[in-house]
Amino acid sequence: MKSYRCYYLMKGQEPGPLAPFVQIKADDAVSAAQQAMLVTGCVAVTDVVRVQG
Repeated sequence: MKSYRCYYLMKGQEPGPLAPFVQIKADDAVSAAQQAMLVTGCVAVTDVVRVQG
């Protein structure tokens, strides 16, 4: 499994440079984004970045 940082938006939140993120272990970026939405209850995942290591 790989680690991904998923940046997300909650309802009513504006996109900005300091978006919150959650780190998820998943097989691929799509799975990580789906898990992030389930875990956070967010309305959108704006970016998924693979974390080296």
